[in-house]
Amino acid sequence: MELYIFNQDRELAGIVESFEYLRWTRRYSQCGSFELKATATPENTALLKEGNILWKSDDEEAGIIEHLELSQTDSETITASGRFATSFLARRIVWQTETLSGDLSACVEQLLNNNLISPSDPARQIPGISFSSPNLGIPISAQVSYRNLLDAVTEMCDTSSIGIKTVFAPATGIFTVTLYAGAVSQAVFSKEYENLTEQTYTESAADYANSALVGGEGEGAGRTFVAITGGSGESRREIFVDAKDLRSEDFGGDYTDALTFRGQSKLSELAIRYSFDASVNPHGNLIYKTDFDIGQTVKVVSKTWGVSMTTRIMEIEETYDADGQSVGVTFGKSELTIAQKIRSDMSQVKTALSASTGVSEVAEAIGDLTEVSPAIQGDTVADTINNLFGKLPALEVIVGAGTISAGQYALHNMAPGDSIYFTSWSGNKFSDQPSDDGHIFLVKHSGASTGNGYQRAMGFFISRNTMTFYVISVFLYNNPSGQANWLSFPLGALTDIAAAIRGSTFAASINNVYNAPVSGVRIADGAVTGAKIADRTITTAKIAAAFTDYSTTEQNTGRIWIDGRTIYRKVVNLGSLTNATPKSVAHGISNISTVTGLTGIATNGTFFLPLPLARYNNFASQIGLYADTTNVVVEPGNDRTAFTGFVILEYTKTI
Repeated sequence: MELYIFNQDRELAGIVESFEYLRWTRRYSQCGSFELKATATPENTALLKEGNILWKSDDEEAGIIEHLELSQTDSETITASGRFATSFLARRIVWQTETLSGDLSACVEQLLNNNLISPSDPARQIPGISFSSPNLGIPISAQVSYRNLLDAVTEMCDTSSIGIKTVFAPATGIFTVTLYAGAVSQAVFSKEYENLTEQTYTESAADYANSALVGGEGEGAGRTFVAITGGSGESRREIFVDAKDLRSEDFGGDYTDALTFRGQSKLSELAIRYSFDASVNPHGNLIYKTDFDIGQTVKVVSKTWGVSMTTRIMEIEETYDADGQSVGVTFGKSELTIAQKIRSDMSQVKTALSASTGVSEVAEAIGDLTEVSPAIQGDTVADTINNLFGKLPALEVIVGAGTISAGQYALHNMAPGDSIYFTSWSGNKFSDQPSDDGHIFLVKHSGASTGNGYQRAMGFFISRNTMTFYVISVFLYNNPSGQANWLSFPLGALTDIAAAIRGSTFAASINNVYNAPVSGVRIADGAVTGAKIADRTITTAKIAAAFTDYSTTEQNTGRIWIDGRTIYRKVVNLGSLTNATPKSVAHGISNISTVTGLTGIATNGTFFLPLPLARYNNFASQIGLYADTTNVVVEPGNDRTAFTGFVILEYTKTI
């Protein structure tokens, strides 16, 4: 046996020369799997990559590496594991509703063609995969929607006792998905015949059911039902199969057959499980792949246990290690795993939720609205919730003239839409003193005056005494007669402020302080004021502007000329230049003191000329440039009408 590795292009990449062990598990109606452990040599590490293909030379099938693990104890090892190539089906779902009717092979071919081999969307195609199967004589009538493609196909195979495998052709790189019916073998396995070394027999009826009531479309008395019965009395075990997703319009006269097939599939899944796990004696009288193979029907006998069963080989696990090859065989169907049980139960939930008539099942989870208190009961769940909100306790508080508090005064002076929080409320006064009944948060109503001499605010109040939550409306008297004493106490009176800086309000007085000279005596133009400091301060913004900002509006560069005046900058658009005649353009700058810089450019889109332009050997092509207190003047020496000009002026101002 050789282990060949093919890359994802299905080209031979190399051979695994040595390995510690290989577990190769073949399954009849399900996808097989493998695990390979080898020394992490550079060669093995290069070959064993995710997505590469592992093919065993004495087998039809190949494995796809899906998981890698590197570990180090005494030596470095690499473990590669994955599933057989049938797992390509697991990469697709049944994209839309597929109505299946006919032989099992035709139905599986339909699913594969529409979702993997030749789907309508080319992006969903997996190239190099084909399907081949004889007519199996197993009729199918079913509907599949949005399920994992592998699960849908293997479930039908398992129910019908049909095998599935994906044969790999190394020469072409083609994978062929194949269905087959296992043959009948004359092999008899028994410890008494010394062809088994270990054996475990399992019989489980924990999930067993033999009768099913299948519910199709419709509601109540109008719903379609099909009964599949078996046994009576104590031996009868019943289940309900929800098949609302199957619609008669999709099956016509075969609708009953479709419901029956759904029920039979479920009963097959829940049949009594008989299984025999055994290790085959490699030196016994039966030779693997000659006398017995995967999917074949054989006889298993244990005289000691009194067991004799004719059953199918559902799984064969080949193990290769330092001791050689060993073969483990599973006869019959083993118990459902937890994952299989969950998947089965969830399929029933999905059926109820996806069915067009399955609303009642969802409503059961929400509950009956008639159980809700009549005080808040609405026509819908949403109405009921809204009614509950509407039943919250509410307060209306009238704050009249003469009942003045700090909170009331502040609320009166708020703009509509402003919000305010008070730490307490007592009677009809709002305070910032934490000594009364609760906490309140208010937003002033945008309508302000109610027209009756009051203003309105709305919000929430939490009573400290009763821990009650209220929605609150406050009507505030529109002309409070005064303000709380504490509001004027820390500020003092305006008459206490020095006359030199006193304004009509506290805010005006503060602004006067900000703009006043450093000393009490004003020092003419030499006074250091906040405005002057701000004008002369070289800020980050001004530094950035000095080096980066060019605008047709005046910019303060933050720099100072030799006479101490601020330097400004402005760009003047000259428009199109003239043909050997001067052109004057008003720069729009008032109070120019000194022009500290005058440069520019002229361009026709291809050439960029500096302004002014001087030429040592072609005086006629020169361009002159100057400015006065009103205009910028440009003087082309020849025809420059194809050029547009811009001038950068830097200057100081008299004021």
